[in-house]
Amino acid sequence: MKSYKNINDPQRSFVAPFVDKHSGKNEFFAQIDQLINWDPIAAKIKLVYTKGLTDRGAKAYSPLLLFKMHMISKWYKLSDTQTEAMVYDSISALRFCGLTIEDSVPGHSTLSRFKKELVDHGALKSLEKDLDNQLKSKDFKIKPGKGRIDAKLMMR
Repeated sequence: MKSYKNINDPQRSFVAPFVDKHSGKNEFFAQIDQLINWDPIAAKIKLVYTKGLTDRGAKAYSPLLLFKMHMISKWYKLSDTQTEAMVYDSISALRFCGLTIEDSVPGHSTLSRFKKELVDHGALKSLEKDLDNQLKSKDFKIKPGKGRIDAKLMMR
């Protein structure tokens, strides 16, 4: 079985320590990562989302990475396109997804197809509930934030 792209790459660039030094301001994603046991969620996802589990074809993105991106979109009330942009722009979101600054971020269409497949198999709500239950068992819950709205330059 081959591995997923962008996962557990031991090579880090010379920039990584400097990025790490300047990325500790937003603790939300780091806190979630510490509270959640991602292994049972990842195992459950792999039961219905089988892309990347064969040796044929190009490497796929990790289903856990895609699920974390989905949760970002849910927590911040973002579209898939906005979620892709946020993960590109936010070092803390990038880290939460298990990516480094050198990695490519899955596109909005990849994220949409991933979510559709989970919905078609009836798994998405169950996975979200599993995450919520883990938080609840530790007396936490997530209060969704407001979506990012990009500023636009308009002609007068």
